[in-house]
Order: sequence, then structure tokens, then C-alpha cells
Amino acid sequence: MPNKFDAMLTILNRIHGNENVTVRSLMDDLGMKERTVLRYIKSLKEAGFPITHDRERSRYTFAEGFTLRKPSISAEETLTLALAKKVLGTYGSEIGETLGKIEEKIFDKQSGIDDRIVASAPALPEKVSSYLGKILQAIRDYRRLEIHYSSLSEDELTKRVIEPCYIFFRDGFFNVRAYCQLRREYRTFAVDRIALLKPLDDFFLPHSISANEEMGGAFGSFIDGEPTAVTLIFDEEVRAQIGRKKWHPSQKHKTLPDGRLEVSFVVNGLDGLKGWMYQWIPYVEAVVPEELKVVLKEDAARVIMKNTPERP
Repeated sequence: MPNKFDAMLTILNRIHGNENVTVRSLMDDLGMKERTVLRYIKSLKEAGFPITHDRERSRYTFAEGFTLRKPSISAEETLTLALAKKVLGTYGSEIGETLGKIEEKIFDKQSGIDDRIVASAPALPEKVSSYLGKILQAIRDYRRLEIHYSSLSEDELTKRVIEPCYIFFRDGFFNVRAYCQLRREYRTFAVDRIALLKPLDDFFLPHSISANEEMGGAFGSFIDGEPTAVTLIFDEEVRAQIGRKKWHPSQKHKTLPDGRLEVSFVVNGLDGLKGWMYQWIPYVEAVVPEELKVVLKEDAARVIMKNTPERP
């Protein structure tokens, strides 16, 4: 008679192999009494194996969809996991450890492909990592949060109570979209600008805003603003660089007869777009709206003034 471990492993392998596993067959093959077989099957169930008894066929099977076999992973799926480990792993040790556990469940041994991929992202500050977990839990529980916050335009800390709706990542930073009771409107809060965060024993009703709809018109982290049609023309020198990526979901572009590239968007306001557009100076021209052309001229004039040497 085999030892307990070997006997239980045999039971699992036979069920996995879709054999005709019955109490009688196990008694005969393993040389055990009925109560011993039933005790081993009970132990396997308690260990988490979804063993069920098929009454129609009078045999033991696994619950539908369960298998002992490691899943077959394609090259594309392996690459996706490797990239996730490289990039998301920098956002905190907990994320890196979790991705490692996922890999162990998928592969018999580490795939090794991530050693041949170079990808990185800025390390996530410990404070931001801890806040993200609390914000996510508050979103799930519809729990209000008290935060002490300083925006980029105001260094002074303000105490606010917010109702978090969703988290998003843009331009290298995590943000939370929330209803702000202080301003009585929806606001975007950069998680790294939160100095103090405390969950409250106070709850709110779910908000009707859609993350997909709001983010669809955003350029960068800027969500607020009226939908605005924008057309830019880029010189031929940067045409390939602009055309190689879809910078916004609404983006459309076409090559002009003179070799320049015309690009159009519909964005929520111009604040998010301007920062991106300015990195392409002097190869970019604003066509519409007129407001953007005026702002570009004014900002260009300030740059020239600041960089013009003073005459003696």
C-alpha cells in the first residue's frame, strides 16, 4: 500500500487523466479500505482541489474548467508579463512580488525572457504606493477621504474631503478623480501632492461619471474643459516622429502636398495640449482654434524677451 502522499497524488493524477475513478477502483488499485479512500478524498477537497462526484457516471471528476496542467502561454502573452514585471515592478515591492507570484503560477520555472528586455519607469515613492491602496479601497467602499493637498499652482496645504471615483495614470504620475466637497465640483488630485490621507467613517452614493468618457477627451492629465477642435501642422523634419504614435484617441492626420503633417484632435480644453505642443517648437504651427494661435504667439514673445541679451 502506498504512503498517504503518493496515494493522494495518484488520486489527483487519475482524476486529471479523466480515468474512471471510483471508490471501488481506488480500493482495488491502492489496496485500501473504503473509509481510507473516502478520508483521502475529503482531505484533498479540504486542501482546495475541486473534486466532485458525477452521479450519472458514478465517478469522481474535477469541477468544470479546473486542471492540474500549467496553461499554455503564447510568446505575446509571455512578453506582456515580462514587460509588466519590468515597468510595474518599479511602482513598489508589493506589485513586483505579486507579479512574481503570478509568473510562478503560470510557468513551471521562470520564463527568463524578462532578462532580455530593457524597460523601466520611475520608482514609485513609498507614500504614493500606500496611498493608492487606501484610495482604491475607498473607491470600492464608497468611503469619503480626508486629504491635505497642495496643487502645483498653490503650495499652501488645504484640508479637503473628497469622494474618489477612479484612479488614472498619465505623464508618469498617478491621479485620483474625485468630487471635492470644498470646491463642490469634480477635481483631479495628483497622488504625490497629497501630504496626508485619512479614510473617514463616512460614505457616499456612487457617482455617475464615466472614467472612459472623461479620459477619452483628456490630453495628458487635464480632464476639465469644453471639447475643443484643434488643428496643428508639423514641419517635415518631425513628421515621422509625430506620425509614429497615436497621441490622442481622437487624433487624425494627413500628409500635405508640401511634405508637412496636419494633425487634428478634439480635446477637453487647451491646458493639457499646450505642454505637449510646445516640445515641438519650432516645428509646429497652430491653425485652429484662434485662441491657441494667440497664446502661442504671446508665449513665444515672452521666451524671446527672456532670452534676449540686454544691451549695454
